Amino acid sequence: MLNFCSYHTARHLKYKNSSVTLIRCLAVWDSIAIFQDGVVNLGGNFFNYNAVDFNRFNCKVFYYHSWGSTFTAIYHMNALAVDRCFAIAAPVWYKQNSTPRLAYKTSITVTLAIYTLVVGNLYIFDIVDGVCTFNAPADVVYWYVRLLLGIFMVVIPLIIMVIANIFFIYKLRSRSSKDNSERRVTIMLITSSFAFMILMTQCDIFLIIMFTLNPVTVEERAFALFLEKTAEIFAIANSSMNFIFYFVSGPMFRTAFFSLIDSIFL
Repeated sequence: MLNFCSYHTARHLKYKNSSVTLIRCLAVWDSIAIFQDGVVNLGGNFFNYNAVDFNRFNCKVFYYHSWGSTFTAIYHMNALAVDRCFAIAAPVWYKQNSTPRLAYKTSITVTLAIYTLVVGNLYIFDIVDGVCTFNAPADVVYWYVRLLLGIFMVVIPLIIMVIANIFFIYKLRSRSSKDNSERRVTIMLITSSFAFMILMTQCDIFLIIMFTLNPVTVEERAFALFLEKTAEIFAIANSSMNFIFYFVSGPMFRTAFFSLIDSIFL
């Protein structure tokens, strides 16, 4: 629901540049990730509702799409941060070239790259004793998870967000960023990106620890299960709270949201 609000509020913003379009694309992919991991995983774990009756085929497809949608949402946030960097560093070029068309091209490129990156999930996931889990040599799983989760899902996105936020703060403190509307959009993004770094980093640390464990005892399995559920909660929170941060920190976003409400009920 919150991502639905983000998507339609962004449509009511008077600025039709690539940042606004990327906010909408991010809302779409956050919603896909929430549905995949929230409805299916949490539904089965906490409410004993099995939304997917796994067989060999949909086990592979499910985790291929699950990782793909999660990674895609993360890199859409990165794309939005990079877009803001161009808006601040090269405002003239940005105003001439920042179009929804450019944002859609960026979104499609990111999506295709990520789903190509996680194609290995079709190999390492399978049905084992009736459970959809890793089914590949231990060293393959270990390095695949380390590279994919450790490097591409944690390190690279975090580096991009840290560099972008340092740049944002430096420019906002200087006098070189004089466009008030651009400053407001940038402040809004800083708020959501800091939340992204906190929530997603915690989630990925839990996942990496969980996937590199080899639980044998009851206590170790209970600890691994705790890490898994905690990671899921952090991931879902990360994918659902952007609207709150946009609303709190973005006066233009609040105005557009109230305009949207007025257009619906008045």
